Amino acid sequence: MIAEEMVNLGEKKSAIRENFEYGRQRMEQIGKEKVFDFSLGNPNVPAPAGVRRAMEKLLNQKDDVELFGYTPAQGIFETRKAIADNLNFRFGTSFRPDNFYITCGAASGIRIITQALTVPGDEYIIFAPYFPEYKVFVEAAGGKFVEVKTRQEDFQIDFSALEQAITEKTKAVLLNSPNNPSGVIISEENIIRLAALLNKRSAFYFFSALPLSTPAETPLCGRDQHPLHPLPFRSV
Repeated sequence: MIAEEMVNLGEKKSAIRENFEYGRQRMEQIGKEKVFDFSLGNPNVPAPAGVRRAMEKLLNQKDDVELFGYTPAQGIFETRKAIADNLNFRFGTSFRPDNFYITCGAASGIRIITQALTVPGDEYIIFAPYFPEYKVFVEAAGGKFVEVKTRQEDFQIDFSALEQAITEKTKAVLLNSPNNPSGVIISEENIIRLAALLNKRSAFYFFSALPLSTPAETPLCGRDQHPLHPLPFRSV
């Protein structure tokens, strides 16, 4: 006996993955320079030079046993402290290293959080379009997945639709910005308005699938600086 629900999920082909594989095939046939891959969202720009220097420094100076061994479950203290110091400097917050739990990517973080928070009957609101795995995370934790369509003209939050979707069972609103797959950055005005709405309900949590500091905030977003920061939200 195996879980039929997981079998059904596994039998559903991912259009994104199929496009990715097709792109790789075409690259081999006609040349990489002639194929533009918009499937998985792999970066097409190099990492900042500082990332390379930091990796080289670690390889040259750190003990191999320490470098390639397991870390504490919560993450290395120095790393968590660096994150706290950075956010406190940028946003005037008062985070401590113990406020952070480091995971291997946003997916594992959201999976852990939904599993920890969900009790029977909880609902999670997500703005469509969205990354399909969010639904898997929520339902695997036993929650109900509630889709709220964004405004058709610009993919920004439709607050009328959002307020209609909110019930006493709503546990969280998941917000992904820049959005996957639309690429839209939620405006600062809408972030503040969303925060004001959620702050009225102390049981709400706010998740962002984008770290608060990545190369995507500046080089990729251009003039549209990413406005997500923790200040407006009480339950982040």
